[in-house]
Amino acid sequence: MDAGSAVVLGILQGLTEFLPVSSSGHLVLGQEFLPDDALGSPGVLFEVVVHLGTLVAALVFLRREVIAILASFLPGAGPGAAAGRRLALLLVVGSIPAAIVGLGLRDLVVTAFEGAGVAAGGLVLSGAALLGSRRLDADAAPSGRRADEPAGRAPDAPSRITDALFVGGAQAIAILPGISRSGFTILAGRLRGFPPSAAARFSFLLSAPVIAGAALAEGGSTLAAGGLDRGILGELIVGFAAATISGLLALRWVFAWLEERRFHQFGWYCLLAGGVGLGWSVAS
Repeated sequence: MDAGSAVVLGILQGLTEFLPVSSSGHLVLGQEFLPDDALGSPGVLFEVVVHLGTLVAALVFLRREVIAILASFLPGAGPGAAAGRRLALLLVVGSIPAAIVGLGLRDLVVTAFEGAGVAAGGLVLSGAALLGSRRLDADAAPSGRRADEPAGRAPDAPSRITDALFVGGAQAIAILPGISRSGFTILAGRLRGFPPSAAARFSFLLSAPVIAGAALAEGGSTLAAGGLDRGILGELIVGFAAATISGLLALRWVFAWLEERRFHQFGWYCLLAGGVGLGWSVAS
């Protein structure tokens, strides 16, 4: 793999990690449609590195919330410590459903990635869910916040265990290929009554433990097996940078589309991609 391929793969990872179009669904369908060597695996280590790039993008974009959480556990934390600790608890609780599904149903999840039909169906389902949320976009009042402005301790922010479990359940469903993690979790937050900005912030904060856990698991096993090739260090750096920058751009776009009440329009693309995939599966 050369530097150009590393840039392209990093950009694709950064964009599809946060836009509601399902990176896993596109990967499965791409392997079905394209020539066998078109999506040659760049290696587990590279995949781990670009995932870490998207993790950094999320942490940088949501740095105020991240700093507030970390500061709340320091000795002598101020009066806002309770809110930071509460948010940390909600993120832990919200991560439980995905952990249960990912570990308890691992074989079933792996099987789901073996055929294009499941991925295509997941994209159709994602598209239908996104288009079905049009009423939520129509009813949403502008938040008045910038994309990089934290929700603070506003009463409309997630604050209950049941909220976290509901959004976490949506994240667990999105383990299946074709189901958009960002789309389902943001819609889940909206269904719990949160404004677009608050739902998106909790969704992307909730993605951090999942990305970090997967990266640690895959990276640890790769390094233990002697998978570090110093000859590709340049490609790893380039891929990481591309994933981080494109991830930051994708996050800004998502918040902009939510603010403009156009988030549901991603559903048209998911329906098209899923429909093509289903047609291909039936024909073949």
